[in-house]
Amino acid sequence: MKSELDYPIPAIFERVSKRKFTQQPIAPEMLEQLLLAATRAPSSGNMQPWEFIVIDEPDKKQEIVRSTYSGYFSKGKNYQYWIADAAVVIVACTNVKRTAARYGPAGAEWAMIDTAAAVQNLLLTATALGLSGCWVGGINEQAIKASLRIPEYVRIIGLLPIGYSVEEAAPKSRLPLKWVTHHNSYNVPFYD
Repeated sequence: MKSELDYPIPAIFERVSKRKFTQQPIAPEMLEQLLLAATRAPSSGNMQPWEFIVIDEPDKKQEIVRSTYSGYFSKGKNYQYWIADAAVVIVACTNVKRTAARYGPAGAEWAMIDTAAAVQNLLLTATALGLSGCWVGGINEQAIKASLRIPEYVRIIGLLPIGYSVEEAAPKSRLPLKWVTHHNSYNVPFYD
């Protein structure tokens, strides 16, 4: 088996969620690269259900922060306050109508998966460009939708605070392949 250093896309192994940012803005060209990478993800029926709201106004970022839930990284505060320090907060959305138009109700679920693939592309590209970010799912979706005037048929799958990080963080451990792979049938080991 290859070592992680031998793989052709180093960003996959370098990407780590970071939550401490500098005040340095992101160049518009870099932001465009992130968004373009996101739109190159695969999607069911090529319906491309993703939509992205880029937030860079400090007051709007604070408003979004107030719609997050507290958690481990909120350090005892009521919200994920650190999000507002990122250069931008990208609200990753799924236009459920797009995929459901082709596939019916099941398309709504597939659309969410398609947008998740787009988010992964965006985060890996951020890593490759020397940027950092985090996928934040602990949100009050309805509050954010009201704040950003997002229609009912569009779902939010997460917030992506992106910027230059001052945080040193190592990738978290992952389960060994032998625990998550099967061969031709479930519970038949692919790796011994």
